[in-house]
Amino acid sequence: MSIGNLPEDGNSPEDDRPSIGRALQQARISAGLTVDEVSSSTRVRTPIVRGIEQDDFSRCGGDVYARGHIRVLARAVGLDPESLIAQFDAEHGGRPAPTAPAPLFEAERIRPEPRRPNWTAAMVAAIVAVVGFVGFTLVRGGDGDGSSVAEDTASPKPSASAPTNTAAPPSPPPRTSPTRPTVPSRASRRTRSPSS
Repeated sequence: MSIGNLPEDGNSPEDDRPSIGRALQQARISAGLTVDEVSSSTRVRTPIVRGIEQDDFSRCGGDVYARGHIRVLARAVGLDPESLIAQFDAEHGGRPAPTAPAPLFEAERIRPEPRRPNWTAAMVAAIVAVVGFVGFTLVRGGDGDGSSVAEDTASPKPSASAPTNTAAPPSPPPRTSPTRPTVPSRASRRTRSPSS
């Protein structure tokens, strides 16, 4: 045997079968299909089909996609896709071993931190209270002399030493409009007798 562990005569069963691309190309030609027809029926782009037929799998985008393209193209030209995929795996290092699922991660219980007072809400409440008080004072007519509203509304008590003026202050004279001479109306003319 040689260094590559192959028989010296070079006639192994693997050498007798055509490459994947060559097998797909021969099957396509024998089915009477063009590259464009295979491309449109499989939805695999034309440059990828030509690359696979030349055993160039670099345009496929990885081994997983190459296996998928080989499977679709083999079905389109009437070949067994499983034998071609097995050949692809043998030539390109095989399928990757499935990775074991990761164990479930159980998170540690995190103790909630003690809540701090919400100072923003307290400030907003204080501002609303101050604005409300100022607005109430302005609406109620606070005149700023220090007297309260209750003192203003209380009725004054008459004192014995001071004379009380119960008379109301004189009212201004009523307004009069300029007078115009009155012209007797027709009705008043009719009621007058000629003798008067």
